[in-house]
Amino acid sequence: MARGGHHGGGFHGGGHHFSGGGFHGGGGFSGGGYHGGSGGGGGGDPIGFIGEIVIFGLVLLGYFVYAVAEGEIPGLNLINLGMFVASGVFFFLALKDYGRQDAIYRPGFQAYETEKAQVWKADYKNYAPRDSVSDKVSWASIYDNKYRIAFYDRDFGEENKNKVKDLIKRTPKIIWMTPFVWLVIAFFVTASNAVFYEWLIPYFETRVMTDEAFAFVDELIFYTPAGVTLLLAIASFAFKIVRDSLLHKCAMRIVKDNNAAYERMKTEGFIISALSSKWYYNNCPNCGVDAGKDMRFCNHCGSSLEVKNKEYISAVHRISAQAEDNDKEPVLKRHTD
Repeated sequence: MARGGHHGGGFHGGGHHFSGGGFHGGGGFSGGGYHGGSGGGGGGDPIGFIGEIVIFGLVLLGYFVYAVAEGEIPGLNLINLGMFVASGVFFFLALKDYGRQDAIYRPGFQAYETEKAQVWKADYKNYAPRDSVSDKVSWASIYDNKYRIAFYDRDFGEENKNKVKDLIKRTPKIIWMTPFVWLVIAFFVTASNAVFYEWLIPYFETRVMTDEAFAFVDELIFYTPAGVTLLLAIASFAFKIVRDSLLHKCAMRIVKDNNAAYERMKTEGFIISALSSKWYYNNCPNCGVDAGKDMRFCNHCGSSLEVKNKEYISAVHRISAQAEDNDKEPVLKRHTD
């Protein structure tokens, strides 16, 4: 029978079993380097006090690392401790910029009372770099991954929201999971590390297998929690980079669309302002003669060409605002029969 290669006996014994007792007995801190009233009168030096705390913390850290190296901490050795530390670094990198993208995790992409709802990436979120394209509120850098998509924009805010929501719908949902989901999963995996090995390895110790096979299983089980935690941390950090890339491309499209829409709005506004608010017949309703482009009255009979009956709107047109403001009576043409 194969019994865990890391504990004793005639079988394979699990090499990562907790041996216990590195810190039992004889408390090293029972004597009291800090008792006896040296600070009894008056305020001490705060910097010195902080220094003592730092030194004390480093000493505890040293004892902890030594205990891990000696196998006195259940489920830990220096290798998987390093893996957990690396996981913490990746989670820190994934979460430190969470505020840049947290607007997409709020209902309706709404802002808090003290801020403007937006997603962004830049050294200064309110100022577009020189190499960026902008619609005056949202912008995207041409040469790197910096961008800002404003959901508070008076003209295009709702459209910007819809375009980002459409982006989220079109891409895998796992990309848009909040980093805190990965962190919570990693927390429970890490918490299981102390018992995972001792709980699972006894099953394989009773199985028939070669020494090499058991050695592989032994190491795999021991490092699984740390490995899973590290993969979760890397995934959280990688998805943040992917989100930034997708949002930057989305910002480029948004800016181009908004600029084109703004130009259309200006053109439509100019056309509307250049045209009259009234409609005029293409042919005189009295004599039937064709009406000119900017005519308000028929040049043949002098009748008004203004449309009075709104239900009859066929064969009508609008004239320029300048022509409508012209109060001069039409010059009647002389016609001979």
